[in-house]
Amino acid sequence: MTIWRPWPYAAKAIVQHEWLGTSLFVWVTFKYPMDQTVAPNSALWSCMVDGIRKLIGDPVWQDEFTLRLNAAGVFELPDRVTLEYLGPDETLRTTWEKQWEPWGPILSYRAMGSPFTGTKTHSAEGPTDNVDVADIGILFIDCSANNVTIGGFTGGIKGQHLHVVRLCAAVNDVTLEHNEGTGNQDILLHAGDDETLTGEYGGWTLVCN
Repeated sequence: MTIWRPWPYAAKAIVQHEWLGTSLFVWVTFKYPMDQTVAPNSALWSCMVDGIRKLIGDPVWQDEFTLRLNAAGVFELPDRVTLEYLGPDETLRTTWEKQWEPWGPILSYRAMGSPFTGTKTHSAEGPTDNVDVADIGILFIDCSANNVTIGGFTGGIKGQHLHVVRLCAAVNDVTLEHNEGTGNQDILLHAGDDETLTGEYGGWTLVCN
């Protein structure tokens, strides 16, 4: 006969991570609602990135179920991330004041397809070979006053999706230059040649590799 026993609180947390180029966001999702009026002590977390312990910045509550930790000094996409909680401690508790139990290293999984939600408007005539798209998900192109030509980007990280969107139907052109060899992040277009939108709405969806 199997006797059912409730899992300890520590077993009801999910860990995932998102790499941002120089740092790592580690997200902890709890099954039960947590007390957001207190910030958990950063010293209570042990985050191992490819076998190296990383210091955790001040944890930030995103909502009553989700806590975000920041591990700095991660300069490449890690192969393995684990998170250990060294509680219990009064700074991490449920809304009914139950302190969360400690847990050993939990293997984090990568938050695939994590959105880059920042937006930016670009209107320089160019050609511009170094448009900064760090943390940008949508690059709006304003060509109401002139043609706009882009030949490359900077600041993109592997896996980042970038939507380049023309804002207006003015007669001016919006051009992306194919594989300009700028020394920055070149644009590779499917036809193997420059592409231009003239007097029409539209855009491109690009992925940084």
